[in-house]
Amino acid sequence: MAPASKRRKTKHDQQRFLCYGCDVERVPSQFPDCNPSADCQHLINTCTTCLKKWVEAQVEAGSFKTDKEDSKVFGLACPHPGCLGTMKADDVEEAATRKVFGRFDEIARRHIAEHTPGWRWCLAPHCKAGQVHDSSDAVAVTTTVVDDAAPPSEPIPKSKKSSKSKKKAVDETTKAVKEIDTKPDLIDIFQCHACGARACVHCDRPYHDGESCVQYQHRIRDRLGEEDQTLQTIQKSTRKCPACGVNIQKNGGCPYMICESDLFS
Repeated sequence: MAPASKRRKTKHDQQRFLCYGCDVERVPSQFPDCNPSADCQHLINTCTTCLKKWVEAQVEAGSFKTDKEDSKVFGLACPHPGCLGTMKADDVEEAATRKVFGRFDEIARRHIAEHTPGWRWCLAPHCKAGQVHDSSDAVAVTTTVVDDAAPPSEPIPKSKKSSKSKKKAVDETTKAVKEIDTKPDLIDIFQCHACGARACVHCDRPYHDGESCVQYQHRIRDRLGEEDQTLQTIQKSTRKCPACGVNIQKNGGCPYMICESDLFS
């Protein structure tokens, strides 16, 4: 038999620490590598499982910490009794499941946008940055729009009409096809400091370079209605994958679902 100094240590030989959440002594590997937040001054005394449950319970209950003086401060309280630390977005993402963090992130972004004057989020698909936008530099212009979608009048039948009648009919047809409309416009461009993407503040869309707001809205007016209907249909018939955020739809079978994007079930 090997001497005691060379025997392999068992789980019972490892040093254990008391978790304040479940009141159970656990091994170091069952605790996170750092405190719930950078503000915490106490020892690491909440196990990973308890911390995850704490975060989920706080998000579901809507128990968030905010600062009246700084609207960009938004997070969760530290589970340690008496600690005034705030778990911010990075801390919550580290401790929670993807689904819980997704819910937290959605509420946090909404809070910042509603309580910070001039705040705008970047519209680029893969950018989550945001900043305060100053619209004082917006420039007012006048835009002329030519309506090519107006229905033309009935074609002139081949008959023995007077030249005066023919000319009148041609003028009415031209007027119907090209109906000129002049409207005021405002050039207000938001540019993300993180990724550089530009957006039109007035249209709340990615910037339409080379077109005024009136021209852009006129060009896509039919498509906007279709996009809104499509988005409503997607929201009603699908749910987001908790892992990657892709919209997925159940098409029958058992309740077990697999996302084809990342094979996350």
